Amino acid sequence: MKAIQPCALMLLVGPDWQVEAASANVAMLGDVKPTSVIGQPLADLIGSKAIHTLRNRMSWLSSDESEVQDFGVEWGDVTFDVRAARSHEHYLIEAELAVEPRLPDGIGMVRSMSDRLSGSDPRKLAELALRQLNALTGFDHLMLLNRGGELVAAAQRGKLPPVTFKTEGLVRIAADRDAEPVPLLGNGVSELVDRAAFLAPTDDERDRLVSIDMCSAMNLPLRIDGELVGSVHAVHHAPRRCGAERRSVAHLFAERLVARMARCGWQP
Repeated sequence: MKAIQPCALMLLVGPDWQVEAASANVAMLGDVKPTSVIGQPLADLIGSKAIHTLRNRMSWLSSDESEVQDFGVEWGDVTFDVRAARSHEHYLIEAELAVEPRLPDGIGMVRSMSDRLSGSDPRKLAELALRQLNALTGFDHLMLLNRGGELVAAAQRGKLPPVTFKTEGLVRIAADRDAEPVPLLGNGVSELVDRAAFLAPTDDERDRLVSIDMCSAMNLPLRIDGELVGSVHAVHHAPRRCGAERRSVAHLFAERLVARMARCGWQP
């Protein structure tokens, strides 16, 4: 059975905007039973204003490979950061509990961080960038991997035991390896569920974090013109997830970085 981490809730919505599957923690939205929301209109669960905003945001989805995000969304009395993806006429919605207020100027942060990069040596550019990402995200260890999973550059607080990571093509976040998984109820659409960022870690993924004494991890895939060229992989000694908007700034900055590295001769 598929499961999600307790810091987020998951909804699968059909073409009629009725809920086809929901994570068992959907009760964080109010006095609802998880099984009772299956088959109900999404508007009944999150409200007419929220569904209008969400549908407008989803209209930005240009293909089944794209995703959209919205930050600081109020659903009832709870503030969420929302991520949505599409497959044909079905939608995956992940709503994570917001951990920080909106950033004053996310795009301006990306520009400022990019302006701090100097030189034309791809490896040195990567090292400068990862130090900024280390400060931005708060993770203890950040690594830039090429498409083959080979280490390009790293920024670390302390020492990381020898470990091999692989480049993944999806955003993946493990906020707490020991958190109790929350099952998904209803008629799951597996193709979409597998794209969720907050899927509960598998036993192998959990054991891997235990083996290097890490409690949380994050993977941000990096693409140039749609082609996967590498990823930023981060791990932390304690449970951690930085805010979704901060994570989005980090992701955009990292993709600008690899594009610049490629212009300077880097072969991913």
